[in-house]
Parts: sequence; structure tokens; C-alpha cells
Amino acid sequence: MYAEYENEINGEEPFYEQSERTCDIQLPPVVNFLLLVIWMAISLIGFAVIFLGKNPVAGAIIIAVPTFIGMVLKPTFGLCILMLVLPTGAGIGFRQAFSLDRGVGIALAVSFALNVLITRPGLRLGHKALWVMVIYTLWVCLVSLAGPYLGYELVRAFTQVQLLALIFIVYWILQTNGEKTFRWASRAYIVGTLGTIALAFITGSAVRAMEDTPEQRYSATLGQATDANMLASLTAIAFLAAIYLFARDRKIIWRALYLAAILFLPIMLLKIGSRGALIALAFTLFSPLLFVRQVARRPGLVALLLVVVLLASISAGLLVRSQGLAAGVETRLTDFQQAREAVSYRMMPVKQAVLCAVRKPLGTSYYGWFEESGLRILPHSDFFLALGVYGIPAAALFALFVILIMLTVKRTPLGLEKLYARAILTYLLIMGLNVGQLYQKHFWVFLAFILAAERMAGFFTAPADNELIQAEYEEEFLPQEQFV
Repeated sequence: MYAEYENEINGEEPFYEQSERTCDIQLPPVVNFLLLVIWMAISLIGFAVIFLGKNPVAGAIIIAVPTFIGMVLKPTFGLCILMLVLPTGAGIGFRQAFSLDRGVGIALAVSFALNVLITRPGLRLGHKALWVMVIYTLWVCLVSLAGPYLGYELVRAFTQVQLLALIFIVYWILQTNGEKTFRWASRAYIVGTLGTIALAFITGSAVRAMEDTPEQRYSATLGQATDANMLASLTAIAFLAAIYLFARDRKIIWRALYLAAILFLPIMLLKIGSRGALIALAFTLFSPLLFVRQVARRPGLVALLLVVVLLASISAGLLVRSQGLAAGVETRLTDFQQAREAVSYRMMPVKQAVLCAVRKPLGTSYYGWFEESGLRILPHSDFFLALGVYGIPAAALFALFVILIMLTVKRTPLGLEKLYARAILTYLLIMGLNVGQLYQKHFWVFLAFILAAERMAGFFTAPADNELIQAEYEEEFLPQEQFV
């Protein structure tokens, strides 16, 4: 079982060798550059038609056609487009039925299917976590078949199938390409987050979102959907990505963008006023200090993290001191009685999830939950959402899935990619104690990033570090009696 790792570590074959064929269609660099220039020129024409010609449908078609062709040729390009629009959430809508991130998600799935027919990329699914999620999805479909409203239940089950397909596609693209794809996708997400927030303010959507909430807090980017916790999660993950890329990327222009994100996104988080998101982010930023031995080995990384925390705190403090916060947001963040009431309110569905699991251990189904629990809300927790809605088997599978991902992070070589993956996982898990994320696209997309980070770390592992990697691997995975 350990022979493969021993061969990689001892130098018999390159550590984390890329044995899978890339899913990108290989073209000469000059052709790639020309295609990119042509796509950008056509996209500019499309935006001109949208904003100057006041014809959004025609402009969208002009942009969409070459973009889809590019996604078929280069799935890495398709992933970057997905990450670029992911921060819009369910925001940019057309007659409240279409959203930009939903459309790009469908385009990515279709284009990737076409690409697979052309390139037939090979891929070893070495992460057992993905197979556990396949079983979880099958169980959700089975429970849905026994639900009281079969048609609606099947729609919810199909949502889970779509999320499973999404995580496989993102994982496949990342695993069959180099670290540049990993970096560009994270970079596109930061650009998309900053751009979406800026566009929300320019169009006035942010102000309208504040008017729709009693606390006068930011709860959406664009369009009709308002979900403050989702917006906070999208913003916090972009903040973590900016820290990672600021340390990894050496280009001054990009570093300036990351620094702007590091200074601005904490301010946005305060304006959103999500208590759970702020707590999860604070715990995530200081959690590396709990790993004493790793801190001793990489003190420079910890020093960088502390500087980032200091800069973010200063920018947020200056905002509060100069402009203050909306009264409703300030009350949310400082009123302990309101916080206790919120905890009590969210504990009701958690308790009902346990009772429902006792009465119906195989699950209530999505719509059956509301009848069985007598509540109008779902459990505000990933684990208890799975337990209450889809029963004890689903909760056990979800717990196993999380454990396998944690083990993946644990065996990743110590470096920036390990810290990045651990930060995302920590944030998602802590946030998952406060809200349910199992139906959110960003949750599954970044789980794929966590799994892929193990291999990405190998691109930055020097041969001189192999002895350290072997020691860490033996300490974590091999039985101790082998060292006697």
C-alpha cells in the first residue's frame, strides 16, 4: 500500500508526477495567444452592445458563443470563467429565472462533456472522498423517491446530482493540469468577487439589497436573491485566496490586486454583518498557531499571516472609526442578547433533526422534513441538515466525507498550498456549524480545490524536501512498530 509513496519519496519517480493526460487541447503558444486576443475583442464588442447599444440579449449572445467554443477547447479556460462568475451567487438574473453563474455552470458541464469526447483525458480518482460523495448522492436520490411530493423531491435530488457533477468536473480539470490552472482559477475568483461587488455598488443593487433587509446590511450582490451568509462566505473565501496568492505570486501587478482585496474584503464582511462568517474567518486565520511544529518549520509564513491580519484589522478599524456601521449591523455584532436569541432560534431545527432521525432513521426527504418537523426552516448546520433530511446513513456518509478530506489536507506537504487548503476547509467547517451549505455551489467547488491542493503542493516541493516529507508521512500514516 505504501510502495507508491516510498518510490515517489525516494526518487524512483518524480514526486506527484503528472501521469494524467491534460484535458486541454494542445495548441501552439502563438495560436493560444491569438485565440485569447480574438475572444477579448469579441467580448468587448458584446459589452459595447450591452451597455452602449442597450441590447443585453444580443450582447450576451455575442459574448457567449466564442466563450463556449473556448471552454470546449480549453477546460482550464472554462474553469476560470466559472470562478469569475461564481461570486455573483444567484444574483445576475434574467426575469428571475436565469442567473449568470447557473448558465456558466451548465455551459461548463456541456463543454466538458464535448471535450472529453475529443481528448479522452485519463484520470485516476485517487481520493476516496469523491466515491463517498457518489454514494451520498445515490442515497439522496433513493430517499427522494420515497418523499411525499415526488416531482419536487426529484428536482431537489437532481440538484445534488448537479453538484456531484460539478465537483468531479472541477477536480478533473485541476488534476489534469498544472499549478498555473490552480493559480489562475483562484485569481479569477478574486477578480470576480471584487468586480461583482463593485458592479453591485455602481448599479445600486447593493443599496436595494440593504433596503430589503431589516438590519440595513448587505445581503446580495446583484439581482433578486438575498442571502447574507452566502455572500459572506463568498467574500471570506476570496479573502483567503488573496492571502494565498499574495504569498505565492511574484508579479507586482497581481500583488497589488491581492493587497486591495486583503484591505477591502474585510470591510465588506463587516458591512454584511454575518456573525458566523466573522467568527469562522477569525478562527481560520489564527488556527495555524495551533500547529506548533509547523509554525517552527515555517515561521516566515506565520509572520506573513500576522501581517495580513494586522492590515485587514487596520482597514476595518478605520472604516468603523470614520464612517461607522449601519445601526442594524452594529446591533447584530454587539448585542449579546440578540446573538443568544439567534442561537436559540437555530437550535430548534437542530433538535428536530435529531428527533426526526430517531423517528425516521432513513430520512424524511427534503419536503417531508417540513411536515415531519413542523418547522418552516431547514437545520442551520451541514451535518444536521444531512441527518434530519436524509437520515442517519446520509449523516454518516457526510461525516466520512469530511474526515477523508481532512486526511487529504493532513498528508499534503507543508507549504502554501497546504495552508490554503487547510484555511478553506477550516472556514467551511466552522461556517457549516452555523448555516447549511450543502446546496451551495461554492461549497462543492472549493472542496475540489482542497482535494487538488495535495497534488499542487508537489509542484513546489524541492527534492531536498523529500526527506522531510517522508518523515511527516511515516509519522502520520505508518504503524509505529515499523520504526522499532
